[in-house]
Amino acid sequence: MISLSKDSAGIAAFEMEYKHWMQVQNRQLGELRTALNAQISDIELRIVVENCMSHYFELFRMKSTVAKADVFYVMSATWKTSAERFFSWIGGFRPSELLKVLVAQLDPLTDQQIFEVCNLKQSCQQAEDALSQGMEKLQETVSATLAAGQLGQGTYFPQVAMAMEKLEALVCFVNQADHLRQETLQQMSHILTTRQAARGLLALGEYIQRLQDLSTLWATHPREPA
Repeated sequence: MISLSKDSAGIAAFEMEYKHWMQVQNRQLGELRTALNAQISDIELRIVVENCMSHYFELFRMKSTVAKADVFYVMSATWKTSAERFFSWIGGFRPSELLKVLVAQLDPLTDQQIFEVCNLKQSCQQAEDALSQGMEKLQETVSATLAAGQLGQGTYFPQVAMAMEKLEALVCFVNQADHLRQETLQQMSHILTTRQAARGLLALGEYIQRLQDLSTLWATHPREPA
C-alpha cells in the first residue's frame, strides 16, 4: 500500500546514494573526456562507455527502490534541481527529448544511423504518449473515485481507501518510464559507434550539468521586488 506520508528513512537513503551517484557521474565524465582526447583503442573506450551506461542503470534501480517508499517523491523528481524538474517527465528525462540533444552533438551520422535514430525516436514518442495517456486516465479514475458519493457529508474513508488502491499503479508507471529510458540508452549505444557513444554520453552528462548550473544561477539571480 502506498503511504501518503514520506518514508523518511527510504528517502534519506536514496538522497545519500544519489549524492554519491553524482560524484561518480562527474568522475566518469572526466574519464570520458580524457579517453576521447587520448585517442585510446575502441576496446578500451568501450569499457569506459559500458561503465557509464551501467551507472545510469544503477540510478534507475535506486529510483525503483525509493518509489516503493514514496512514489510521489519520484514522480515529482524532488531530488533534482529546479531546472531539471522543469523538464522532468514521470520522474526523469523524456527519452525523445534526450535523442534531440544527443543527435545534435553526434554529426556526422551515416544514412543508416539517421534512419535507425528516426525509428527509435518515433517508437519513443509512441511509448511516451501511451504512458502519458495512461497517467491521465489514472488521474481521472482517482478523481472520480474520490468524488463518488455525496460530498460534504464527512464520511469519505471508503472513497479514499479505493483511491489508495488505484494509486498503486503509479509505481508501475515510474518503472515503465525508467525502462523506456534505459532501453533508449541501450538502443542508441547499439546504433552508434563506440566513439560516438562516448561523445553522446559526455554530451548527456554536460547537458545535465548545464541544467544544474542554470538552477544555481536562477536561485542566486537578483529579482525585482514584488
